[in-house]
Amino acid sequence: MVFFPAFLYNGCMDKKKLLLIDGSSVAFRAFFALYQQLDRFKNDNGLHTNAIYGFHLMLNHLLERVQPSHILVAFDAGKTTFRTEMYAEYKGGRAKTPDEFREQFPFIRELLDHLGIRHYELAQYEADDIIGTLGRLAEKKSFDVTIVSGDKDLIQLTDEHTVVEISKKGVAEFEAFTPEYLMEKMGLTPAQFIDLKALMGDKSDNIPGVTKIGEKTGIKLLLEHGSLEGIYENIDSMKASKMKENLVNDKEQAFLSKTLATIDTKAPIEIGLDDLVYSGPNVENLGKFYDEMGFKQLKQALNASQTNQAETLNFTVVDKVSQDMLSEDSIFHFELFGENYHIDDLVGFAWSCGDKLYATDKLELLQDPILKDFLEKTPLKVYDFKKAKVLLNRFGLNLQAPAFDSRLAKYLLSTVENNEISTIASLYGQTYLVDDETFYGKGVKKAIPEREKFLEYLARKVAVLVDTEPVLLEKLSENGQLDLLYDMEQPLAFVLAKMEIAGIKVKKKPCLRCRLKMSLSLKS
Repeated sequence: MVFFPAFLYNGCMDKKKLLLIDGSSVAFRAFFALYQQLDRFKNDNGLHTNAIYGFHLMLNHLLERVQPSHILVAFDAGKTTFRTEMYAEYKGGRAKTPDEFREQFPFIRELLDHLGIRHYELAQYEADDIIGTLGRLAEKKSFDVTIVSGDKDLIQLTDEHTVVEISKKGVAEFEAFTPEYLMEKMGLTPAQFIDLKALMGDKSDNIPGVTKIGEKTGIKLLLEHGSLEGIYENIDSMKASKMKENLVNDKEQAFLSKTLATIDTKAPIEIGLDDLVYSGPNVENLGKFYDEMGFKQLKQALNASQTNQAETLNFTVVDKVSQDMLSEDSIFHFELFGENYHIDDLVGFAWSCGDKLYATDKLELLQDPILKDFLEKTPLKVYDFKKAKVLLNRFGLNLQAPAFDSRLAKYLLSTVENNEISTIASLYGQTYLVDDETFYGKGVKKAIPEREKFLEYLARKVAVLVDTEPVLLEKLSENGQLDLLYDMEQPLAFVLAKMEIAGIKVKKKPCLRCRLKMSLSLKS
């Protein structure tokens, strides 16, 4: 996750890009993505802040990736809409919104104000209708449109100019729907996606659909007849069955469901595209908001973005190892320049000892008798033990089972998919750390910077691991997960690492040509 505020992009780009966000849906996903940290995410006044924080992380991720010139977050105005006037039970029966979530909504809107992001709601209409209307308007003005939601209803809006991204898990994983992807995944067009919902209904929205028609049957009918209207035009020619009977009996209900499921792309909105130009935050007010919410890591990131540097970190560049640099409480991190720890290069490593931090890019130190003996005989505290064991085996080092693996601890505690140390910093720490892509760059521009800056980055990663270790242990203990970490996950990582090192012997089956040659040879 990128923690340089992504809103630093000034929106001055050749191609106009509109980002439309379903605020209620995304905020709800953010709340539950960090639900396990509910008690930890509170400010000094006792306000729960996990939805606010998770929503901000989603925004950072989207702004960094999409780089919009225009942006809007749309919210539902209330429970009463033109759809409830048609069908009183629409969205009826939904569980009560948790109080811990409801109390955060005003502050999510306040966050958007400080970020310089327009938000909007319209009486009698849903956020989907606002998004659909603005999306179609933007397409006519040659915008590229990205729509983000946790609700699949918006998939119907995808076309050659519009991508619809549905939140899958955590705060950074989305499934991007285009017409081509929808066809590949379900065999349907965006218009048919509406008809499918008309047939099968939707329990979450309490749309009735047709009795006992599910997704599989609905898709089959649409592939055969093209549309809901096509199904009913050919209903008389269908052979007698319970399905046909249900279709006939529920015809009115089916077309009502289609109306309920169809997003209104001509809603009477009172804002236009010029109102959505994105020019960045009010930094002073945003900083005060971070202080009020207790978002220390985001405040550090904001300060760093303004000064182009993080707070100074004291660490020692190591060219020679001594015994006083090592202790049983030392935490290690081994930096890989790539993702494949079997073949990619180890480029440096860092560790702690008490309140001191050490970093080096001299890989020959791994053969230093003092360090080699320590690494092989001491159960290490480390980030990603499996990677470390396999990686160091390439240098002739045989690590013992770990004492503590920060990556596995985070995996047990959080549903946030990204497992970089920067994510651990954002969720559990106070130390500012950018993600690897921000630091190294990406694609052809990816590179290791000058030595001092590079080693400071490694030391900062270890500072995060030191900072967050007690927090991770406390949360694991509160959740009753310490035994799971120590007795299952870490021993399993040790076994898996040994398996990867040993490998699997594969007997390659000869090709047909070789088998024929062998057969002829034996006959002769």
